[in-house]
Amino acid sequence: MSVKREGPALKSFACRDAGVICNARVTGETEAEVLAKAVEHAREKHGVDLTQSSTLANYAKGLIHDDAEAAAS
Repeated sequence: MSVKREGPALKSFACRDAGVICNARVTGETEAEVLAKAVEHAREKHGVDLTQSSTLANYAKGLIHDDAEAAAS
């Protein structure tokens, strides 16, 4: 029998999934929330402005997934 998490599933993005040597992982309740946090992190920590490139922003958005780690807790 599986246990289902109550409430919305968390989403997450990890820099390492994008091929960046960085242990940062951002989470949120929606893709939009996670993407906003990832954009801010990329700007502050990596000097990359994802808002200037729709290709990079779409790539980052494609790497957002359900956060199984948070759902298991």
